[in-house]
Amino acid sequence: MHIVIMGLSLTEWGSVVAIITAIFAGIGLIVKMTSIMNRLESSITTLNSTLHDLISDNRDLKRQLNHLESQFDIHVGEAKVRNQRITALEKEVFNRDKN
Repeated sequence: MHIVIMGLSLTEWGSVVAIITAIFAGIGLIVKMTSIMNRLESSITTLNSTLHDLISDNRDLKRQLNHLESQFDIHVGEAKVRNQRITALEKEVFNRDKN
């Protein structure tokens, strides 16, 4: 006994259902992969932005460090001059006391 519905046998209807199911499963897989790829792209964009900010911050820190080093060098130079003046004044004061 063969059952025929709309001109197709039960076996043919099973094949049609299997093909339609496979098509929808493929579409579902494509949608899922697209979603995953979009999240991955978003994560990579965020990582790229973070790395750019870190590089920028590093450059700013280097500039600040260079500025502080130059200020430190200026203070060291001023301290040397001050120490020389103090030494000269001490020699002048102590030499006058001895005379």
